[in-house]
Amino acid sequence: METKTQHRPITHHSNHIRKPDEKIREKFKDRLRSVADGIPEVHFIGEVTEGVGFKKDTFVSCKWYLEWGKSWSILAGEETSQTQYSAPDDAVHIWNHPIDVHFATASMQGWPRIIMQISELDEYGRSILSGYGFAHLPTNPGYHELEIRCWRPSGSKIEELQSFFLGTSPCLVDENVIFGKAWESRSQLVTTSSGIVRMNVNVLLRFFDEQNIV
Repeated sequence: METKTQHRPITHHSNHIRKPDEKIREKFKDRLRSVADGIPEVHFIGEVTEGVGFKKDTFVSCKWYLEWGKSWSILAGEETSQTQYSAPDDAVHIWNHPIDVHFATASMQGWPRIIMQISELDEYGRSILSGYGFAHLPTNPGYHELEIRCWRPSGSKIEELQSFFLGTSPCLVDENVIFGKAWESRSQLVTTSSGIVRMNVNVLLRFFDEQNIV
């Protein structure tokens, strides 16, 4: 006895068809809005403005990234970036590179900090380490100007000669030494000052009073 099976149509006609990526994007926005609603938020807006004290006759760039604690979540913005290579202007390397990052947090612990690595170009266009530096981002709301003093590892006499003639420079094997392992390892390093990075940042706080976070 033959049985008839009904096949469902493979197409569906609708008066309003929405693309899958639009659905995902709208769902993500709703979720993001619900997560951030009522939770303390911090917004950092500013720029890495310039470098001072680095080599006067070369192009210099600043690569930076942010670190934060377990109680923090990034809502929007770039957590890492790099400036252009800037030529010196009266011994000052001008970048004016923007920073715009939005966080949600449940605690003051693990407040974000910025880690920097400065690079320079030699006469052959090779990128050479010029320095490291870090700073905690301000905790008070309002406008702030920061100066981040940078340093680089100082090698032996042979390594310094190689740095001068061959365009190499001693660098860190583990970048956690800049902050995370600083108490353990920095005392074992011989370093030399390399320059100062200047930046400004506006800090906006939201829902901190409501949640009694101080």
